[in-house]
Amino acid sequence: MELAPVSALGDEATVGFAGSGACEDKDSMTLSNAASASLGANPFVGEGGAYASVRPAYPDEAVAALLASARSRGGGTGVVDPAAGDTADSLSVENASIVPAPAALATVPASFAPLRVADIGAGTGKMSELLVRAGAVVDAVEPSDAMRAQASSVPGVTWHGGVAEDTGLPNGAFDIVVFAQSWHWVDSELAGREAARILAPGGTLGIVWNQMDVSVPWVHRLTRIMRSGDVHRPDRPPTPGGGFAPMRLTQVTWEDIMTPEQILTLGTTRSSFIRSSQAGRDRMQANLRWYLYEHLGYTPGENVAIPYTTLVWLGECAPE
Repeated sequence: MELAPVSALGDEATVGFAGSGACEDKDSMTLSNAASASLGANPFVGEGGAYASVRPAYPDEAVAALLASARSRGGGTGVVDPAAGDTADSLSVENASIVPAPAALATVPASFAPLRVADIGAGTGKMSELLVRAGAVVDAVEPSDAMRAQASSVPGVTWHGGVAEDTGLPNGAFDIVVFAQSWHWVDSELAGREAARILAPGGTLGIVWNQMDVSVPWVHRLTRIMRSGDVHRPDRPPTPGGGFAPMRLTQVTWEDIMTPEQILTLGTTRSSFIRSSQAGRDRMQANLRWYLYEHLGYTPGENVAIPYTTLVWLGECAPE
């Protein structure tokens, strides 16, 4: 797959929820080794399929927004070096959302230590790999053996079998805890409390979703045929437990370039497909072939530009 040039929306909204605005005491929130309530419902625990090869990566702006949020709050060294000519404002999420990631990350002073990131529900490592390339040190937590087996051996990523509600990671160790395409599988109250436990004071919680842009009519019909799941709306923020401050939203619009054959394979990675009977799977694939080749008129191997929107929700745990 190829990522087409991205275009980020310059609007960042703050959408609050009824929380305390300060993270709860970390020592009081350590969970037992009980299995995740959502683990049994997650179809990817048993198989990885073609997930690694056809699921889209994340746009540079989404990664830049995560890192800039942590840097602006002193992640890495705890301060921004004034001698380097940069301030927290120059690394703000607003700036990160309107310039390509390489430019945004180039403003980070050399004196910063690498950010420590926990990637929860990391799948095959799509977000983890991008974070490492941007200079972060990543601990990736993924319950699926099949997913971890597909993960690239990227230097800087340490893999753990575990669940969002009980990661097994140490207290207060991370500048960022990110859930990329995984928050909808977790218990939001328990996973939020666990994120608060492992975040350093002032650390950033990031919840990221890639989704096809269903405001485009032909894309909306494509998602209906693929039964690609819920669309996460920008006016409905996540509500994690743990006492996080109101979450802010950065949206990024971009395109993923795929062939019709890759789109057919993408359909096989959807949870609805994995859970279906063989007859249901055959019907979904037949409908997709009709829609792509006959209705839309694409030819085998032709490039299809699929509009996407990425939602990046950011919230901070107030310093103790």
